[in-house]
Amino acid sequence: MLMRGSSAFYEPSRFGCYLVMDPNIPTSVNSALRYWGCTLQAGAQVSGAIGISSPSFNEESLEGVKKNFLPLPFAFIPHLSISYPPEWNSVMLNTVSQDARTLFSLPASLSNSMTPPVKFDAAEKSVTLFMPGFDKSEIKLYQYRGGSELLVEAGDQRRVICLPTKIQALSA
Repeated sequence: MLMRGSSAFYEPSRFGCYLVMDPNIPTSVNSALRYWGCTLQAGAQVSGAIGISSPSFNEESLEGVKKNFLPLPFAFIPHLSISYPPEWNSVMLNTVSQDARTLFSLPASLSNSMTPPVKFDAAEKSVTLFMPGFDKSEIKLYQYRGGSELLVEAGDQRRVICLPTKIQALSA
């Protein structure tokens, strides 16, 4: 039962998560980037990023934040009234920008067709990891099981990646 439940997190058509931040607060933006990297490290996908802020926002800084989150779809919500439970229908109809409506209505296949977290290039004999929010100094790589797997440590998370045969032979 647990395996079935946890498998939903890995299927974008069944589960979507969004990064929410205040684009005017650098700590909020950095935390969202870090959560994106942690989500990818855990093997799940992020469907998009949402910036929520006061009506007075800086257009230039918003464009800079959008660039930080490429290739994720990004939407800005200038104001969000917090109540419990949130009235999402009224939020979507009254306060949300067209970009946000589009973001929430994207099919899972489109919102998750972004940079894969792991790319193998047998010709170059390389593995490329996409880990937003992490500095290179925070990422540690280890050969594992005689060179057939790569252990990736980022922050407080670990992930084992099975290497393709052509790359295994070189690292063994």
